[in-house]
Amino acid sequence: MNELQAITAQLYMVDGVLQEGAIPGLLAQQAAVRPARGRERDYLFVHLTLTGAVVDTADLSQHLLTLISQKYYQMGGSVTAALRGAVLEANQQLLRHNLSVKGQSREGAISCAVFHQGELFTLQAGESIALLGRNFGIERMPPRPPAQLTPLGRSASLDIRYYHHRVQAGDTLLLADPRISHLPTDDFQAALVESSVERGMAELVTTLSGESARLLLVEFSSDASPELPDVTPPVTATSTPAVDPQPRREGVATAVVATTAAERKPQPQRAQPVRQQSVTLAKDSVVDRETMERHARQAGAQAALGASRFTAWLADLLARLRPPQTARTEEPVNWTWAAIIAIVIPLVVAAVVTSVYVTREQSRELAALKMQMSQELSFADVADSEATARQHYRAVLTLAEQANTQLQPGEAEVMRMQTIARTQLDQLEGVTRLTAVPLYQYSEGANLQAVALREGSNGGIFTLDAGSGIVYEHETDPSYLNLTTSSPLRILFNTQTIGSHVVGRMVDFFWRPVGFAVQREGLAVLDAAGALLTYQPDLVSAIATPLDLSAEWVNPVAVTTFGERLYILDTGVAQIWRYFPDGESFTANAEGRTIVFDQDADLGQAVDFDIYSEDGSLVILYNDGRIRYYDTRNGRIEWDENVLLANGLVTPLVNPASVEIVGRGLNATIYIADAGNGRIVQISRPTGQVLAQYRATGEDGAELFTGMTDFAIAELPLRVFVTKGSTLYSATLR
Repeated sequence: MNELQAITAQLYMVDGVLQEGAIPGLLAQQAAVRPARGRERDYLFVHLTLTGAVVDTADLSQHLLTLISQKYYQMGGSVTAALRGAVLEANQQLLRHNLSVKGQSREGAISCAVFHQGELFTLQAGESIALLGRNFGIERMPPRPPAQLTPLGRSASLDIRYYHHRVQAGDTLLLADPRISHLPTDDFQAALVESSVERGMAELVTTLSGESARLLLVEFSSDASPELPDVTPPVTATSTPAVDPQPRREGVATAVVATTAAERKPQPQRAQPVRQQSVTLAKDSVVDRETMERHARQAGAQAALGASRFTAWLADLLARLRPPQTARTEEPVNWTWAAIIAIVIPLVVAAVVTSVYVTREQSRELAALKMQMSQELSFADVADSEATARQHYRAVLTLAEQANTQLQPGEAEVMRMQTIARTQLDQLEGVTRLTAVPLYQYSEGANLQAVALREGSNGGIFTLDAGSGIVYEHETDPSYLNLTTSSPLRILFNTQTIGSHVVGRMVDFFWRPVGFAVQREGLAVLDAAGALLTYQPDLVSAIATPLDLSAEWVNPVAVTTFGERLYILDTGVAQIWRYFPDGESFTANAEGRTIVFDQDADLGQAVDFDIYSEDGSLVILYNDGRIRYYDTRNGRIEWDENVLLANGLVTPLVNPASVEIVGRGLNATIYIADAGNGRIVQISRPTGQVLAQYRATGEDGAELFTGMTDFAIAELPLRVFVTKGSTLYSATLR
């Protein structure tokens, strides 16, 4: 496939009359002489509008265009940074001009776009407008009038809007005049969707009947630049690479030729900002049937071609198995192979026909999904409340998941709109995105249920594989982020004999530091068979401590510690068992055997709990999204999930997996693994105020924390370690 090229054309109309000559304020340019590294193959497109008559602002417009071109191609770094730097420089230049002249000051609107290695980066400031035509519709930039508009040249600060798209062959870009912003988006359907430059220019002339506008139209094509014929009214277009690399007024791409009398007409007043209904009309648009069927036919043809190759291979195979006999043979005819061929050929034909129909149907469904996603994004942009906007953004994410799982995983346009919706939703909900990577991939069939960090300066991560009944130790550097060994050490496993104890089902663990009764630190593991297993890394050994009255346990699911005491959550009997330290052993007192609450704590529905190390306050997490924070001195609830929803938690917890209290004193906070919503929520321990929400995105665009089973936190800086399926992930702030 050829590299995409940009074919451009320009149009200038005043009151519906075509104008001849160079068009001020427009620039279409390939890389200048000796550009900065990485800019060699970039295409730059600019539409600049200044207040006042065009004839009075032509020189100033050209000066600013030249400045933008020079600054962009000379600056290194990312495309967005260079484009922003060039526009800010032009804004400063125009501001200095306005402060220095005694006459009328000039303000402006600008749309800049850069085509860079198959991607389109667009930047806008002021009352600017641009339209991007795709095979499923038109995307308007901006989709609705911005809440705040700062024109170019008014102040040193500038409100800049950014857009990013992956461009495909056949896409078209229109940098439009603000004076036509009142026109509905659908009016440009014929000019921009499944169109070419020559057809698009002819359609624009018809669409803009009676209007005044300066337009720059760009077609992205994988074919060689065509010699475009004239249209009526006469319009010409050239491939952008042919444009003079140094911008000049008289050399700006291609203009439309007409009489010069109309050029002296006064420029009409600029139109009002985009009306709201001009965006919402997208809901009535319909996918072009002809375009859809053509795409389906192309997909079907590819499937048929693949099937024909398979048929040829099959025929060759049959010929090899049963070579043709010579005319002299007198052996009787064997009809076996003929019968096999008679059966196989219809099956192959049926498979080809079926694949064609399936491919065509999938193309239709994918195009319809993309159109629906685009509409949902438009509806979200014009929503009258944050709640409504969130609803539309979530609809986009649902449609993207459907496209990725059922139709075409990783389709570029779907991923782009999914990213937009996710970014906007994160801003509305105050979510911070983490960068996550797989730290270790276990063998197939592993089912990780718990993770813990070794405290201190040596590093070390422990994981529990409930599927195989094994506890692993990963040696790491002090940051925990880098493994120092290629594979983990198996430290405990089911049926292992430790002294006289045979290890049973291991359900949870925690790091147990040195204390008054604990002489050596280690990993404490709860064994449902009635013991606490302690692995001591320094000695590379384990001991088993039987626990009194463990025969009364029914379904222990979690364990933690406070003041060297041991607490076990047993959902089978809806109790939290309490054990007191006795040297290296534990005893159970009859009077204080369990934690007492002032009302039923419904522990049968609990999934995890933790105790604050300084005052013994207790947090309990439930499988239906409830959460309770207790003062254990009186057994009363300090706050619950309703307090969270009133203090920053926009979406209730869904299928929470685990909870952990991290830190001490005023820095102590509660972290919750909200597996159903794919996030980790950080909460102020004493007040229930939501402090932060964290999400992470996988390589396929899916929410990485969705379905997680446990997590561990290391702070300053924040590092999150998550278990999910057979993978251990690490996530950090970007």
